[in-house]
Amino acid sequence: MRFLFFITFTLSYYIVFGQQPNIEKSVYVKQFENLMENEYTRMLFQKSTLNTDSILEHVSTTKPFNPLFGDSLLKSVEITIPLTYKSEVHEFVKLYSQSINQHFLNYIINFRASEIRAELKKQQLPEELILLPAILSGFNPYSSNTTGGEGYWHLNYPQAIKFGLTINEYIDERRDFSKSSKAAIAYLKQLQLNYQNWELTLAAFVAGANNINNLIQRHQTTDYWKLYPYLNPKTRDVVPAFSALLYSYTQNNSNMIELNPIIEADTFLVENKLSYKAILDVVNLNKKELQFLNPSVINEIFPSNYIAIVPKNTACKINQFCDSIYFYQDSLINKPKIDSTIEEKVDVETISATNEEIVHQVKSGDVLGKIAEKYGVKISEIQEWNNLKGTTINIGQQLMIYSNKKPTTNSQKPATNNQQSEMILYTVKSGDNLWDIAKNYPGVSAEDIMELNNIDENIKIGQVLKIKKK
Repeated sequence: MRFLFFITFTLSYYIVFGQQPNIEKSVYVKQFENLMENEYTRMLFQKSTLNTDSILEHVSTTKPFNPLFGDSLLKSVEITIPLTYKSEVHEFVKLYSQSINQHFLNYIINFRASEIRAELKKQQLPEELILLPAILSGFNPYSSNTTGGEGYWHLNYPQAIKFGLTINEYIDERRDFSKSSKAAIAYLKQLQLNYQNWELTLAAFVAGANNINNLIQRHQTTDYWKLYPYLNPKTRDVVPAFSALLYSYTQNNSNMIELNPIIEADTFLVENKLSYKAILDVVNLNKKELQFLNPSVINEIFPSNYIAIVPKNTACKINQFCDSIYFYQDSLINKPKIDSTIEEKVDVETISATNEEIVHQVKSGDVLGKIAEKYGVKISEIQEWNNLKGTTINIGQQLMIYSNKKPTTNSQKPATNNQQSEMILYTVKSGDNLWDIAKNYPGVSAEDIMELNNIDENIKIGQVLKIKKK
């Protein structure tokens, strides 16, 4: 009898207070609790001006605030969206008020608020909606839900396409903050025009208008809280979470440090498809940083005519080595399979310098490798003689070269049309360059190797080259 009374009392408690035993934790609770666990958010605090001693000290020393409860809660803040206080709202207020994550979340909201606020004002929608992506994704572009929503606003594919976002094999603009915000706000405006009720609008935004319309028709009510028990348990808490965050953000944000945080970065126009690997290998950037700056890019390939965001002070370097990056990418695409039975390793012979001084004036089409081959010297020697730090040379520039070899011309190259050719594979070793490699194969020039492999003079250790042996 006592056991039966305990069960009856327990069930009555949950019914009275609007709770259920063993209920699955809301996705919005998980999103908030894991706010500082995802890599993107940690990178945001590391790479932006949010990474300051004053902010981190403020967060570490700030105590959770004491919230109001009941009807006085929502009456204590100035809002234009009519909201209702329920026990479900109460639970989220306790969550937000008792966690240090609320302070981190407030900074992220402030980081993003200005851009959303401007678009909301343009569309004549309430400013409070800046909090919606904070609830849905924690402003994490890689966030997703179980109903197909992706990105900052958890837009589904049909919604994203309908409101002008591009989703293909290269980019998903649901992860582009500016573009996805415009699409989401346009969608919210359309829903509000249909429902004239913000609680239903928010519910339809996450659950789909068709689902909400079916529930309204089935239960003959437009009261969100009467429909609440029949909504998808994984997403139905968007309204109570929004109500609670609106209060806690307003109350807790009053003592925030005023700031206009920025991420220092450059832009780079990608004219043709370009892989992250090609950029990272040639220019030596950090992959995680490139992913952080370009969250809408998928499969680590920039599409053609795309404005990429790169770390500050690296755009000039990428432009400088642009041709080399594309040549390197082509060599990766055309890289043959390595056959260990025919792989050759050849020691590069050393060519001593002579005392005859030659002045070479750089012409259009000249590269150091071609000049080195012409005079029978090494690229490194030309660099040393002329104090060159890289391989970049300019038309009209005069280079000092020390060699006894007479300059070669095209007419001096032996005819090979009727000679039998054998294809071999050569693996690049430390210290190799194309001209030294070519010297080990009679009748083969560095230009032959470049043409056959569709590359320029820049090669990497471990790269496999096709060589047509004469």
